[in-house]
Amino acid sequence: MTRNSPRRIARLTAVVAAAFTILIGVGAAAGAGGWAVGSLDAVPEPAAGETVEVGFTILQHGVTPADLTDDVGIEVVGADGTLSYFAAEPDGAVGHYSASVTMPSTPGEYDWNIRMGWFGPQELGSLSISSGSDVGGSASSAWPTARWVLAALTAGLAVVAVSSLAAARRSTHVAAS
Repeated sequence: MTRNSPRRIARLTAVVAAAFTILIGVGAAAGAGGWAVGSLDAVPEPAAGETVEVGFTILQHGVTPADLTDDVGIEVVGADGTLSYFAAEPDGAVGHYSASVTMPSTPGEYDWNIRMGWFGPQELGSLSISSGSDVGGSASSAWPTARWVLAALTAGLAVVAVSSLAAARRSTHVAAS
């Protein structure tokens, strides 16, 4: 029996390791389905008291449109913690929703979120609500300029990287000759 003991121990160890691996794998797969990402169609530039349509898409795992029926909408949170919720309805393609959001009557900075059903809320950051007379200020017009500057910097870095790579290949080729 001592002759078979090492084999039995090896088999038992293999079975325990396989069972452990399966349990961990099943647990990881079960936990992998619980996230989604929401993206706005456009960021509104609302005035105080104004009602705006906010369209957004919810994608499970960032890929698959999520077909949700409950607790989907937009939250607006004041500095004092006051929360306003605006339910969204499915709008067009699966995973796309739209909510009529009435902005707070007091201008200022607010936080806002997308509620995504059982996935939970997703923070959208700050929402600047104007008094109505200052809509279209300098911050909103600076964003397109910033995009062009970033695009030009990216293109410049790409040119430097390609020329550096070409120079390195030339020097390696010359040194090998």
